[in-house]
Amino acid sequence: MFCINCGNEIKESSKFCTKCGNSFEQIQQTEAKKKFFTRKKLFLVVVIVAVVGIFAFFYYKSPSSENIDYDIASAVVNIYCEGETEEESSGGSGTIFSEDGLVLTNAHIIPESAKDDVYVDETLCLVTLPDPDTGSPKEIYYAYPIFAGELSDEYDLAFMQIHDVFYDFEKNVAYGEYPKKFPAYADKNQCADDYVKLGEPIRVYGYPAISGGYALTITDGVVSSLLVDEGLIITSAKISYGNSGGLAVDQNGCMIGIPSMVIGDENESLGVIISNDLINEFIDQLDLLE
Repeated sequence: MFCINCGNEIKESSKFCTKCGNSFEQIQQTEAKKKFFTRKKLFLVVVIVAVVGIFAFFYYKSPSSENIDYDIASAVVNIYCEGETEEESSGGSGTIFSEDGLVLTNAHIIPESAKDDVYVDETLCLVTLPDPDTGSPKEIYYAYPIFAGELSDEYDLAFMQIHDVFYDFEKNVAYGEYPKKFPAYADKNQCADDYVKLGEPIRVYGYPAISGGYALTITDGVVSSLLVDEGLIITSAKISYGNSGGLAVDQNGCMIGIPSMVIGDENESLGVIISNDLINEFIDQLDLLE
């Protein structure tokens, strides 16, 4: 072993250099401290990287991000109903609420002729399910409207029941499969005690004619006003013809109601959403009629 101060060769057991008097014990302690703090820094860096990685994983996989959007997009459908005349034919949006294909929508998209018939033609309406990644049409099914007379007119709410797959006999192609479990929308656990707040962000799903009427379209906005006594929510999110019967959710993906109409003047327009409270009233009234 050599002294790092003067280069003199010394014994391994020596604590001092016999030539210059340099202390080897102090140098060894200093080197040991340097190694300790280097290892401590490395450990802290590893811990920080691990914490950041775990946070990023749960943030990007949380219900408030892409998973909820995907689930909602799968359940919001396009509706087209054929009337007795071309002018009476109508369309809009709806949301699947049960795995057997029960769809909630607005009553005003059902043709008047269908509202008067006791036995509705089961090929009257088509329900199109989207590819949730692109919003483009993916599967098509026959559905018949379930209209509750004056009650549906009062609340502007009705149902569609999917009952078979659409089959193109010319191309010999079935656009889906039936029977099947449909992608029904379901509120998450955090929605149980949720309530609508003025100014909170919301998102609207539907098939407005302004974007073609066939591709699922998403618009964002805020709760602009709450008409509590009327059970309506006013929003800045864009709503136009074809959005009727779609779905409005808050920032957590919790349903707040059904887009129904547009109000405005020559300068601006706002969307009108039928609130969950009004929807629940309608369903309760249906139960009373049974």
